[in-house]
Amino acid sequence: MPFRTAKTRVYQYDIVVRGRRFRGSTGTEDYEEAKEVEANIRANAKQNAARGSDCTLSEALGTYIKDRIMGTASEATTNSQARVLLSFMDGSKRLSALTDADLMRYVSKHRATCANSTVNRHLQMLGRAIRHMGKVYKAPLPDLDYKSAETKEPRERVREMSTEEQQALFAALPQEYHAFVAFALMTGARISTITGLLWRDVDMANRELTFRLKGDDMMIFPINDELAALLSALPRSNVLVHRKLVFTRIDGHSLERIPIVAGGGVFGTAFRKALRDAGIDNFRFHDLRHTFATRMLRRTQNISLVSKMLGHKDIATTMRYAHVLTSDMRNALDDFSVLGTGPKIAKPQNSPQRERRKD
Repeated sequence: MPFRTAKTRVYQYDIVVRGRRFRGSTGTEDYEEAKEVEANIRANAKQNAARGSDCTLSEALGTYIKDRIMGTASEATTNSQARVLLSFMDGSKRLSALTDADLMRYVSKHRATCANSTVNRHLQMLGRAIRHMGKVYKAPLPDLDYKSAETKEPRERVREMSTEEQQALFAALPQEYHAFVAFALMTGARISTITGLLWRDVDMANRELTFRLKGDDMMIFPINDELAALLSALPRSNVLVHRKLVFTRIDGHSLERIPIVAGGGVFGTAFRKALRDAGIDNFRFHDLRHTFATRMLRRTQNISLVSKMLGHKDIATTMRYAHVLTSDMRNALDDFSVLGTGPKIAKPQNSPQRERRKD
């Protein structure tokens, strides 16, 4: 039956027809009208399912979430992305009728409200949903150029935590979050991957972790001795429904171990306070991933290996850390001399060229 949320008076629908999920707005605040709209949507869905015809954008997003996302760590994020897409695009439009112009109109509207990277993540999710409908349900798909529609993102900065900053951070951070932050430094995993890590993803016998990444991908990460010791010492939640989670925190009121929220929440507040108390400026949790990458690259000198450990599909994404290799090459050259006279330090203000110009 139609329902309303706290955010709007307009009735919404969320129904399942022959295994496919349909969700969206009825466009009316009148309950009886909303029921009629929902009934028509249900009837049309049954007809379309019977003849295997095209589906709407709203149907495609709802079906993709039901089939692939529900019950995963990215469920809340994907649901949010779907709502945003439908707020800017016509959810009743057939997939086969979508054009590049529809993508460009979406981008031009959405990028005025958020960062370019956010717009691009939404476009990528849309592409996955549409491809899912074609692969699984044989729906006719539009020929869309997602890459051309994406907006240019500023080059992501690389902020590495120094050894002194790391010591200061752990000194200021509440003890119950030490393992959580240490795990990020040991693996370079994103915060959403860590908060969604389940004990079933931890294979201590084979020393392997299964990380669930953005875009429904997975990767295998090795467990070394340090990581094995950290995982073995972690307390399990005393709440049955949360015992499957690897990382939990203590609720200050109930004293139960509950999930750590990836975006903000109690942990986010504690982490930012620890940074302030430690005197660490211009640092985010995601910079722990950058720290892992730069340290690993400096140690291994192998950018392909680091790319695999970060779960990058394209090594070009990992090239942002190439400055580490350049720095090491420069240091090596400082101790290298072709003429055998040892390293020299040139002072530009005393260069021969400048001296000659004075004569």
